[in-house]
This record gives sequence, C-alpha cells and structure tokens, in this order.
Amino acid sequence: MRRLSLLTLVAACLLTLPACKSDASKPKVALTWGDAEWPEAPIPQPGGNGNGGGGDTDGDDTGGASSLGFTPAGDFSSSSQCDPFAQDCPEGEKCVAYASTGGSFDANKCVPITGAGMTGDMCDYAGFTEATDDCDQANYCWDVSDQMGSLIGSCAQFCMGTPDSPICPDGSECLIDFDGSIALCIEPGGGTDTGTDTGTDESGAPDGTDPPFEPQSVPLADEQVPVCPDTTDPIVLYMSNDDSNSQASPAVVRRLIHDGQIVSPDRVRIYEFLNYYTIVESNPVDKAAEVGIEMRRTDAEQGEFTLLLYAAGQQLRQEDRPPLNLVFSLDTSGSMGGERLDLVKDSMVALAHQLRVGDVISLVEWSSSQTVVLDKHAVTGPDDPALVAAIAGLTSGGSTDLHGGLVKAYGLAQATYIANGINRVVLMSDGGANAGVTDLELIASAAEAEDGNGIYMVGVGVGDASGYNDSLMDTVTDAGKGAYVFIDAPAEAELQFGERFLSNVAVVARDVRMRVTLPWYFGIKSFHGEEYSSDPAEVEPQHLAPNDAMSFHQIIGACDPDSVDASDTIEAHVDYLDPLTLAPMSDSLTLELGALVKQDAAQLYKADVVVSFAKAIIVIGALWQQAQPIEALAAAEAMSEWLDAAALQLDDPEVMDMAALMGEYVLVLGG
Repeated sequence: MRRLSLLTLVAACLLTLPACKSDASKPKVALTWGDAEWPEAPIPQPGGNGNGGGGDTDGDDTGGASSLGFTPAGDFSSSSQCDPFAQDCPEGEKCVAYASTGGSFDANKCVPITGAGMTGDMCDYAGFTEATDDCDQANYCWDVSDQMGSLIGSCAQFCMGTPDSPICPDGSECLIDFDGSIALCIEPGGGTDTGTDTGTDESGAPDGTDPPFEPQSVPLADEQVPVCPDTTDPIVLYMSNDDSNSQASPAVVRRLIHDGQIVSPDRVRIYEFLNYYTIVESNPVDKAAEVGIEMRRTDAEQGEFTLLLYAAGQQLRQEDRPPLNLVFSLDTSGSMGGERLDLVKDSMVALAHQLRVGDVISLVEWSSSQTVVLDKHAVTGPDDPALVAAIAGLTSGGSTDLHGGLVKAYGLAQATYIANGINRVVLMSDGGANAGVTDLELIASAAEAEDGNGIYMVGVGVGDASGYNDSLMDTVTDAGKGAYVFIDAPAEAELQFGERFLSNVAVVARDVRMRVTLPWYFGIKSFHGEEYSSDPAEVEPQHLAPNDAMSFHQIIGACDPDSVDASDTIEAHVDYLDPLTLAPMSDSLTLELGALVKQDAAQLYKADVVVSFAKAIIVIGALWQQAQPIEALAAAEAMSEWLDAAALQLDDPEVMDMAALMGEYVLVLGG
C-alpha cells in the first residue's frame, strides 16, 4: 500500500483571536441528547491521553496537538525507504529521517548505528543529508544546534506502535512531522521547537539551502482557550481505508496469541481490523454502492463524537456471478514445506467448492523453475476432479523464482481472458520471496486495463505468524488492486474462500472514493483508516467488492461544544465507476445531527469494539516492550472483561471470538 498518508487537518479550531462564529441566519438547536449507550473501552494511555500529552492510542493525533486534540495542518505522507515505526533496517542499522535534496527532512533511510547514546544523552550529529549520529538503535539526535562548528543535540527515542496509534514512554508525546519522516518521543510541547538549528544564517538553515525546519504547530498555553475559525464553510474530507482490501493483520495477531507470543505493536494495523470484521450487516440489491452514517456523542463536555461512515457493496449470489478465469501462482519452494503447503491446499480445496461449469482454472507452481500443472482447464463444476487431483499432488522443494512464476501466471491469465468475467491471478506464498520493479509494473498494468475489469491480484499469505513478513503480499496486492488475506488455519481458509469467496475475487464498483461533509466547527481528532484529505487527489481510490463494505471509523470534535447545532447536517457521499462500462456513478445520504444520533447505532458499537480491540493489542504490546508486564496484564484483563460485556450486548459471534482471544492473551501474558 502507499505509505500511510496520515493527513492531520485543523479543520475546526485554529489559534485566532476572534470568538467562535455561528450562523445567525437560523436559530440554533442545542444538542442535548445522543450519548453513546455503551461504555468506553478501558485502554490505558502510555505516555499520555492523546490530548497533547503523549503517545495517542486513539488514532492519528500525532504530536503538537492543541488541548482539544486537533493536530496541525500538514500531509504526513512519507516518502520513506524504511519505516521509522517498524525500524525495519538490517541488523546494525536504524531508520532515520534525512534531507534527500539537502533542504528539509523529506524521507527516511537506514544508517549504521555508530554509538550508544541513550534518551536524553548529548549527541553528535553528522548533518541533515548524512543523518548519522552517536545515539543507540532506539534513539535519534534531535534539537540540534551548531556549537563551535559541531552539530550537538540530545538523543530522542523513536516512537513505537504505529502511525495510527503512536506509543511513547510516560511523560513524552510522539511528534510526527516532516511528511512523516520524523517520529520521535519528545517532552509535551516539544513540537513547537524548530527541531534542529545550525545557526549558520538568520533563517537557521545551512547557507544556500531552504530553512530545514519550520514549526508545524503552536500548542495552546495554559491561559489560552481554543477559538473557532472565522468562516462557517463546511468541512469536506475524502478518505480511504486500503486499496487492496488488506485483511491480514487480525489473522496474524490471532496466530501469534495462539502460539503463546506477545504481539508487537507494529503487527497491528487498525484499518485491516475494520476490513476483516463484518461491520455493515446489510448490502443493497439495486445499486452497486450505498452509503450509510451512524453517530453517537462520546464526550459532551469536549464536544466529541464517534462517527461511522460506510459504503456497502451490492449483494451478489454465487449463482448470479460472472464466469471465472483464475490463475493460481503457487510458491512451492523449500520454505513452503509442512504446514504452509497444507494451508495452500486447504485454501484451494475451499475455493474448488465454489466453482461451476464455465469457469476456467490454470495452475502454475514455482520454486527454482515453473511448472504449469493445469493450463486453461474448463472445470466440470464444484470440486472438479482434475483440480482436486492437482491440489493433492503439490509438493515443495527448491529455491524461489517469484518473477518467473508471475510472468507465467499473467501470460496464462491474458491468454484466457474472459470479457465481462472475473479475471484474477491468485498468488500464494509464505512471503519469503521479493517482488522486483518489473513484477510490480506487470501486475499494475494488468490491473489498470481500461477495456473491462482488468486482471486483479489476490494475495494469500500462509504459515505461522512469527516469521511471516507480509510486505510481499501487501505490495503486490496493492499494485494488483485485489484482496490480501493471511491463512493461519484451515478454518480461515474456509472463511476466506468459502463464505467470503465473492468478496475476495469480485468487484462491483471501481475507483471508489468516499467523501464526508461536516459542519464548520468539527475536525477529525482520530481517524482509524489509511488516509484522508481535503484534496481528493491525495486519497487513493479503491475497488469495492460485493457483499462487503468500506467502513471509516473516526473521532470528531467541535472547537466549541456550544457550537454544535442539532439542525446542522452531515453528508456522506461516494463516487465510483461501473466495473464494466466505467460510467461514473454516485450515492449520497444527508442527515441532521439531531436525527442522526437518535438512529440505531449497533454497527457503530461493533466498529468501536473492533477499533478498541486492535488498540488494546497495540497498547499491551507497547507496555510489554517498556518492561511493564504487570500493567500489560492488567490492561488485557480489563479489556477481556469489557469485550465479554460487549459480546453479550451485541450477541455477535465475531465479538465473542475477540473476547475469547483476549481471554487467551491474558493467559499468555500471565504465563
């Protein structure tokens, strides 16, 4: 996927002197109802509560926040070559920010670890471009100044967790700045610093360059109060979850817990939890996409609301689907032996149950070479004997040649392309291979075919979670605009290729982009999706599957709680293309706030549970990493009790599964 574009907009409260404005053309209707019927999840807040106090587990409050939790304007879309949160560099190196063009920080790279300086220690800095220092692997030299010709600063710890939910030690907050290249734990209010000042000219920049650092935020002083903008123009935002419908993270987390392991925060991607679990319970029958809104007030004093927006895909029955042209590209290298190959077979057997006359199947297995096991085979119906025999005969061995396997698979898919059908390449692997640039160009060009629905990629990761690296599947399925799932057990294979078969292989709407229009006084405090922006060009469109939905869960707040007007409206809107004709289409829904918060919100409650479950896993892992096992266990126990209550209230099997998994995690942590 594109590196997370965590856009943080001060859409509502700005630091200006005029008092809050209101629309005098209509009488204001105070909103005195609409509070959530369910209790807030008992998630501790390591390093603060997200309101300028530190690592926020409520989403994308990324440092330098005002007292209301709004974050400064700026596009945190990183152009990184490594991930400062994951710290995914080779051993002996760390991922740091640097100025790739000699000006401001604008990217990340891996540099050697050359020192042992710990948090707060004085450090020597080599400069913006080289970006090396003498801090240890967990720290970066920050707040640098020119002292007698040397750049001297102090070591600041890298933020843990994820960009969705950054985590810092108590007493510090996560500053995310400079297009996301900086992610450091600093003292509250540290976001006002210019960060690094060489003192070499009046601007604080090295001679001949642009100023490398500009303050991105001005947190409120104790005596100040937030005030609202002069304009009453509505706030219009565009959003996206994930353009490959990634669902892997919950299955990876579950397998880690089943295996008795502690889940690292970087294994949790909240939007994938929203993709994985069923939030929306009904789908339209007469349109490709239908929008919906649910909302409740969760903090009346702060003017805070929880909002669920969604676009539900059209219902599609198995007997009504178009014919399939499926080409399986199967990794059968030596690393796929044992359980991994068994899970590939389980997945393919589950899928074989869904086939019917008219479907065409090809099968390529690859290790050091490629073997076409089935070539344009027209199946005879469910559980086609030739396909079942081919599945049973799969064996593992040899090295990995992903490129050859992909070229062969796409060649077969193009040779048997079915106009107005479902054309897919299904890649199954343990993630041990690497996709090259030419492979991604091949996948993307096939998916972007303008005459029809293209050949999309479905990525299937298999195996135990501890050694699994999902970057391969995530990368290729993003390029291929298809689903990405992780199969950790036979039951998951049956779920993804039985019950969710059509959702994972079919498309009912192309290039879907969701839009929300909010009253002028609202701003997003926490967004539990992949990206949002006031500029539609900054948000990657995605495809919508049948019998499925895109769900966007967020916390919004008013700059002045007294500004909230029950007669104001929220509009949800979706634009998309017909998957075959590419004709532009849309759907909209507009509701008054007063009416909206009275409507049923069971789906919002479920979304709250999903988000809270994912955030709790992040926080528990962060506490464990901070050598606080007692606190981690206490957090798991409190969440287990809360999830048990939610499962009873919602009577939902998936919530029951979450509650059971959290109970199992309590035992893992206690043991």
